[in-house]
Amino acid sequence: MWNYGMHNGSWAIMFFWAFVLLLIIILAVWLVIYFMRKNPSAEGGSRSSSNAVDLLKERYARGEISTEEYRERLRELEGYDTSK
Repeated sequence: MWNYGMHNGSWAIMFFWAFVLLLIIILAVWLVIYFMRKNPSAEGGSRSSSNAVDLLKERYARGEISTEEYRERLRELEGYDTSK
């Protein structure tokens, strides 16, 4: 009389596909975050020590820091450089 079978079944199918779509979106967001953390250069984040030395040279060339400060910071950076 009320035809409950078809109506309830269509809601269940719609709910299932909405749930699947939500899982796909969550997975995609998680993958983006995972790969951005794995490759910090993609974020424009941390600089390596060679980039820090280049930046220090640029600041010295522009006259932003004194010769004494340049030499002191260069010694510190070279001391922390593990690639040498």
